[in-house]
Amino acid sequence: MIEIVIDELVVRGLAPAEAQATGAALEVRLAELAGSERAHVRGRAEASRRLPPVTAPSGSPHALGGAVAGAVWGAVSGGRPR
Repeated sequence: MIEIVIDELVVRGLAPAEAQATGAALEVRLAELAGSERAHVRGRAEASRRLPPVTAPSGSPHALGGAVAGAVWGAVSGGRPR
């Protein structure tokens, strides 16, 4: 079982509804990545991790959520953002 906890998602420049849609897209995409047959999470020593900002096309909460999920997954799996 893989558990990823995101304490804070800072979204600038989006209306509240778009920010919520971005968060929902992030959750869905992370679940897809973690549920894949090839999912592998490497061990780590730190209790938390801060990732660099993510850039995605404007006007698409779905694309932004997917980009953030890819960056998070890349960090926890030791691979590139997906």
